[in-house]
Amino acid sequence: MTNIEYRDGLLFTSMEIFFRGRSIVVENIVVDTGAAETIISPDVVEEIGIFAELDDYVHSFYGVGGSLHNFFSKQVEEINLGQMSLSKVELDFGVIDPQGNINGLLGLDILMKLNAVIDLKQLALTLEK
Repeated sequence: MTNIEYRDGLLFTSMEIFFRGRSIVVENIVVDTGAAETIISPDVVEEIGIFAELDDYVHSFYGVGGSLHNFFSKQVEEINLGQMSLSKVELDFGVIDPQGNINGLLGLDILMKLNAVIDLKQLALTLEK
């Protein structure tokens, strides 16, 4: 079980990301059942070597209000959410919140792989493979 925090009308959690032998815990990730895919701000993972490289494909999408956003994808070695982990996960990296208050969106791709149950009464995210 992973604790989630209700703040500013959103549910927040954290995730540890492993990439090329290094790791970082990313805080302030919004649990977003409306997002098809998980996306992380590249600014918070740059220190472990995650950044757009020449052979990466850059994708675009239109956000709320019609604004155009770019992102790149990388396969990371592992992610940890609470006590659960997934290996060889494809994550998207792009700017979510220019003010830096939200560092990522935990989308349905990961939530469904971990059979997530969101308990709003207990503010807990129960995960199982």
